Amino acid sequence: MKVKAIGAITTAICMTAVSLAGCAMPSVSSEGSSQAATAERAVTEAADVDADGKVTIRVVDWSDGSQQRREEFHKKYMEQHPDINIEYTMLTVDQFKNTIITMIKSGEGPDLFPIPVGMTLDTALNENWFQPLNPYVTEEFRQKFDPLSFDEGITHKGDDWYTITELMPTIQCLFFYNRDVLNAAGVTEVPKTYSEFREACKKITEYGKGSVFGLIDGGKQVNRLDVLARSMAAAAGGKIAATQKVLTDQGRAPYDCDGMKQAMGLMEQLVADGSIHPDTVNISAPEAREMFAQGQAGFLCQGMWCIAQWGKNYPDLNYGVMAVPVPDGMNNTFVQQGELSPWMGLYSQSKHPQEAADYLMALYSEEYGYQSGCVEDGTFVSVIPEINEKYMTNEIMKQYYTIANETAKIVPTITKRDEKANDFYREVKDVQPSLGAILQGVLSQSITDYEPELERLADASTQEWQRAANAVGLDYSELEFPNWDQTEDYVQKDYDALK
Repeated sequence: MKVKAIGAITTAICMTAVSLAGCAMPSVSSEGSSQAATAERAVTEAADVDADGKVTIRVVDWSDGSQQRREEFHKKYMEQHPDINIEYTMLTVDQFKNTIITMIKSGEGPDLFPIPVGMTLDTALNENWFQPLNPYVTEEFRQKFDPLSFDEGITHKGDDWYTITELMPTIQCLFFYNRDVLNAAGVTEVPKTYSEFREACKKITEYGKGSVFGLIDGGKQVNRLDVLARSMAAAAGGKIAATQKVLTDQGRAPYDCDGMKQAMGLMEQLVADGSIHPDTVNISAPEAREMFAQGQAGFLCQGMWCIAQWGKNYPDLNYGVMAVPVPDGMNNTFVQQGELSPWMGLYSQSKHPQEAADYLMALYSEEYGYQSGCVEDGTFVSVIPEINEKYMTNEIMKQYYTIANETAKIVPTITKRDEKANDFYREVKDVQPSLGAILQGVLSQSITDYEPELERLADASTQEWQRAANAVGLDYSELEFPNWDQTEDYVQKDYDALK
């Protein structure tokens, strides 16, 4: 496999690239923008160099969680296709958006690349990024996919298939616990409620004497804190949309609902107890994942992607998975199910569309072992049901998958109700400080009274959502789903009932 150099930062990128599931794209600093530009120049300058006279397929993404399996796949694919060179560039998620936009504007987009996190298929098609896959992939290939991995506005536009999702959506907010740490601290039961969780964190912190703490997380990444806040608020009964999505409750952005206040209150209590690892607000999700595995904390809130990384780097780690804690006395509450998201698409200006599509079909085939290897490792749940049935053998992955299915429900999404919602998402602007930033402030103690901050966020978000809806001609009331029962999956019949 040919992996292009990306200036002096190549090694750092390859070693620390953040997976899609682990790190939804944060804002890019001027330093990040400069690095992204450096990466883009290195990629494009070597794009057409092909000394062997072979067809070169250029692929750019951020899949560090499956990096080893991807390398194995590329080696095997090129061995069996000696007329093909694969030039694969892996960036971090936060670099990717600026890099890919610059590449496309220069007319040098790679043959295959994902839609940046937070961007819709509709936006990408309006910018003429992708061409349909239909003419280049086989019907046999299409039939292998779980029908739930296809969705209008995500993978398809009408009859045209534009993007393939990387994995089946799974919640990113379950809690991992280090069994050895809990046992050493005298925590004999896996906590389920706020009071049990707080008490367990206290015991661990007291046992640790400054070297081990109750909870650690990647608090430097506000996107991870956003996921944590939303999931805990939902588990506390709040009507909260999935990350980067919009829903109203009684005509208002629900960021100051009781469920959110309870979630923030628990975090504030953990800070007051000294139970949050002191490095939390200064580290990324991958760093928190490493420190948890090293025994520096009892609990960590992240996603399934951790399983494969720990299997490779910490094979003796003794850990388990638990549901999001709920307020005392509450039951029958659920977190937001992960939503299907677009991933890899075929560049509209690709010079080798058939060869690129052949690469995609191989990437998802059992023959080449990429999907099966990732499922076996515990990296993700495949979009190919047959592969899950045969290769989901990792016990921790099974545990995670079972708890996720038991504790998550599908929430409504406005794009399924009205196509103008795509225009709305392009129009709406982020309100600051964001939900993740408020939780970051609570953890760092720079915010000592979170309730007024949540109210300001709810007020400002409501005003911005109203403005954006009016700007694109979307009926603001369509952001509300009055027939939404949080204890049930919101499915097509529920949408139909509102027509």
